[in-house]
Amino acid sequence: MAIKDENQLKNRDLDQYLMRIHSRHKIPFGGLSEKLLSPLVAFLLAACTVQGIPQSPEYSSNDASRVFSSGYDYIVDRYIDPVRVSDLAIHGLGNLTEIDQELTVNYEGENISLSRKGEFIGSYYAPLDGDQKLWTDLTLQVIESGREKSPELRQAKAEDIYDSVISGMLKDLDSYSRYAGADDARSNRASREGFGGIGIQILIEDDDVRIVSVLPNTPAERSGLLADDQITHIEGEPVTGLNIHQVVDRLRGKIGSHLEITVAREDNPEPLEISLSRALIVGVTVSSKILDDIAYIRITSFNKRTASGVEERIEKLLPRIDDGEITGLILDLRSNPGGLLDQAVDIANLFLENGLIVSTNGRHPDSNQSFEADDEDIINGLPIVVLINGNSASASEIVAAALQDQGRAVIVGTNSYGKGTVQNVITLPNSSELTLTWSRFHAPSGYTLQGLGVMPTVCTNEDKIDVDASNEISVEQIKTTITLTQAVTENWRSKRVPDKAVIERLRSVCPAQRKTNERDIDVAKKILRENGLYQTAKSLSFPAVAKKN
Repeated sequence: MAIKDENQLKNRDLDQYLMRIHSRHKIPFGGLSEKLLSPLVAFLLAACTVQGIPQSPEYSSNDASRVFSSGYDYIVDRYIDPVRVSDLAIHGLGNLTEIDQELTVNYEGENISLSRKGEFIGSYYAPLDGDQKLWTDLTLQVIESGREKSPELRQAKAEDIYDSVISGMLKDLDSYSRYAGADDARSNRASREGFGGIGIQILIEDDDVRIVSVLPNTPAERSGLLADDQITHIEGEPVTGLNIHQVVDRLRGKIGSHLEITVAREDNPEPLEISLSRALIVGVTVSSKILDDIAYIRITSFNKRTASGVEERIEKLLPRIDDGEITGLILDLRSNPGGLLDQAVDIANLFLENGLIVSTNGRHPDSNQSFEADDEDIINGLPIVVLINGNSASASEIVAAALQDQGRAVIVGTNSYGKGTVQNVITLPNSSELTLTWSRFHAPSGYTLQGLGVMPTVCTNEDKIDVDASNEISVEQIKTTITLTQAVTENWRSKRVPDKAVIERLRSVCPAQRKTNERDIDVAKKILRENGLYQTAKSLSFPAVAKKN
C-alpha cells in the first residue's frame, strides 16, 4: 500500500467508537462501554496531544486559559471550512446558559456584554477576528465576571464550564464535530486502541454482576470463566453496590497486571477464586462460514485486528479456492458502522493489485491524503459480492466504493449511510478530546461519499424490486435492477460535492434500508454462480475509473 506519508497512517482512525450505557447496563469486554453501532459514528484521525494540566474539579483561570486557547487554535486551523474565532467565542459564552439559564451574552458592534436576570454585569471590547489569544483572554474575563454574580456558575466544576463553552463553540459546525470530557475521552481512547482487560461482557441486574459472554483467546477464557458466572469480589472487595463504571474501572488495568476475582457458579457450592493477567482486549469483528461453494465473511466493525482477521480466514480457504471448491466470496458489510482507516485500506488492498483506494481532501495541508493499492490480489480474481445497507458507514463505504470503482466487486443491497467526512481528534490540556471534521474522503472515481454513500449495482430495496411466488428475486429481476442502477451510476460519480437536492434525487433510486434483508445473500449467490451476470454487473464500475486514471 502506497500513501503520501506512511507515518501518518499509523495513527489515523476513521471512527471513534462512541460510548453509551445500555438501559440494562450492558458492558462488553470486561470494562468497555457498549459501542454505539450507529452510522453516526464519525471518521477520526488521532492526531494531536498537548501537555496536560493537573486534574482538579476546581475551576482555575490559568488552566482554563490553556484549554480554551487550544480549542480556538485547533478549530480555526483545522476545521474543514473557514471559521471566525469571534463566532466560536460568542457561541461558546452563550452556551453558559447550560449552567445558569439567567445569564445573557450579547454581541453588538465592537462590544460584548454580559447580564444576569436583566441586570448588567459588564461590557468587553471585542478583539480583531484573527487574534485567538485575545479572544481567549476575553472568554476568561466574561467567565470570571459571571462567576462573581452567578451562584450556579461559581459552584460549577471546571469540567462543566469547559463542556458548556467548547460544546457551544461547536454548535454551528457539522454534527460530527464534538467535545468529550476527560472521562468520556478516556473511554473513547480505550475503545479505539484496546485496553488492559480480561475479555468478558458483563451485565448488572438486581445488584448482581454477571458475565454475559467470554471472548475467545482472552485471559477470561483461558482462566475458565463462563457465561452466567456471577462476579462477587474483585481484588477481595465485594462488588455489591457498585455501579457499572466502578466495576469496569476495577476490571481494567495495565496490560500484564495481575487481577484476582471471585465468582459464584450455579453448579458450584463454593465460590471460585480466579487469578488472571490483564491483556490487550480488542473485540472480534470478523466471522466466516462456507455456503456450499461460496465463502462468506462478515465484518461487524473495523478495529486494529480486523484486516488480519480477514486475511487469516482467507488463507485457510486458499487450498479450497485453488482446488475450485470455492467459486466466489461474499463480503458482508451490512450495518457495519466503520472503524480504523488503516484497516479499511488494508482490507481493500487484499483484493486489489493497484489503483487508488481512497483520497481525503480538506483545508489543512495535512488533511489531503491518498491511499493506493500496491499488493497482490490474495484470492487471485475470485468473484466478490459486497453486501451493504443503510447502516453501512464510513470505513465500510471506503471498502465498498474502492472495490466497486476498481471493478473488483459487485455491490448488492441499498444505498449506504453516506458518512464521508474525516475527523481530527485533539487531546486538550484537561485530557478531554476535541473532535473536528477536517476533510472529506473521495471514492476512486472522484465522488464524495458524504451524503451520497455508495450506490449498489444490484438494488434489493423491497419497494424497488419485485419478487416471485417464492419471495425470491429472480435472475431476470436482478438484470432489470442492474439496468436501472446503470442509468444513474455515471451521474452519481460526476457529483464531487453535490447539493442536498441532488443527493436526495440520486438516492431515491435505491433508498437506504437500515434492516438486514435476508434476500441479499440469495441474490449474491445467484450473481456469483452465473458468471455472465457477475461480469455484466461488475463492468458497470470499472470504465469510470479507467477514464479518470
